[in-house]
Amino acid sequence: MSKRFVITGRQPLSGPYLVQGSKNAALPLISAALLSKSIIHLQNVPRIADVEDLLQLVESLDVKTQWEDGTLSLDSRNFRGGELPPLLVERLRGAILLLGSMAPLLGSVSCPMPGGCHIGRRSFDAHWEVFRAAGFSVNEHSRRIELEKIETVETPRVYLTESSVTATENALILFSALGQGIIENPARELHVLTLVEFLRQLGCEIELHPLWYRIRSGISSQEKELVFQVPADYMDAGTIAIAAAVTGGEVQLQGVSKEELRPILNIFEQFGLQFEEMGNQELKVKGVDLTNPSQVTAGLWPSFPTDLVSLAIVLATQSKGLCLIHDWMYEARMFFIDKLIRMGAKLTMCDPHRVIAEGPSLLRGTQLESPDIRAGMALVVAGLCADGVTTIEHIEVIQRGYERVAERLSSIGAQISEEE
Repeated sequence: MSKRFVITGRQPLSGPYLVQGSKNAALPLISAALLSKSIIHLQNVPRIADVEDLLQLVESLDVKTQWEDGTLSLDSRNFRGGELPPLLVERLRGAILLLGSMAPLLGSVSCPMPGGCHIGRRSFDAHWEVFRAAGFSVNEHSRRIELEKIETVETPRVYLTESSVTATENALILFSALGQGIIENPARELHVLTLVEFLRQLGCEIELHPLWYRIRSGISSQEKELVFQVPADYMDAGTIAIAAAVTGGEVQLQGVSKEELRPILNIFEQFGLQFEEMGNQELKVKGVDLTNPSQVTAGLWPSFPTDLVSLAIVLATQSKGLCLIHDWMYEARMFFIDKLIRMGAKLTMCDPHRVIAEGPSLLRGTQLESPDIRAGMALVVAGLCADGVTTIEHIEVIQRGYERVAERLSSIGAQISEEE
């Protein structure tokens, strides 16, 4: 049975909030850990649905997993090939990252096409470019993908026509397993660099250049166990910063630094959010005289991240003036604004990629459904600043990316409960 959040709004959020570990870092690290053929301990992994689904997938390959005191341990010494559970693959886009590990270890892979949130046409073509460059044939049919090693390429070289994060991560994992490779026009997000550091600790020699990444040597045999820290999730930090601002609160974000939030801070400060460093890995955030900048445009790192666009729309509804919000990456990112309009927001959709927000608007609680992870969390934040009670159905979508939402928000003053 689907669960729902019930939120009583207009309660200022205040107090310390420990930012969760990064989902976007954890998923590729779990996949890369399979290459170690040893025991890996990943600290600060968020216990969210997408992570749990990926763990079920790796367990189907005889990889042992265990949680203890916030640390996830993976033992891949008995890794073997096998059919990945179709239902899990079809609901988890991050399952695509397992191909980078399985293909070099097994030589051939056949599995359903990975799924995920429906925020637009998200092609896997960049991934197939990576595998073809490494000597694999790629065949798609009947919603399945089949990879098979057909030739040996001494130094695979791929130019990513789009700087896809997951395609870059798949290339890093695949080329590290093969021992060499060059990735041109790679993604540069913090979680990509986290994967690079992890692969280096597994023995890889990786050279980073503004235009390319080069794997000069691959993974070495691991005799000792490795402990690695997953960084804080800047999406979670950005979400709570917005929630604090629109509720008139003041929150101390713990476990994250200004440097990790740099591209986000630039836009947030234009809205009127203030950040104060309280010490090592702690930031105090509040909103002061919220005012809309003329435009917010999502882009590749270090531009404003697309995953925070839905939250930025809510922030714009609570700020003075007009703001054009533009996400050229996903044509369905904006398709939840009808729900905010039902709450009283003044929003105009110009086209599938652009929305004009006029604020501030008094939002009123109503009954809504969560369409995807980020839009669903945006509705939660809208409910936190709305007058009255907001009910959000199908919260399992939100829980794919956010950990213990009701419990963690309640700890800083939100009136939110999770109900059947």
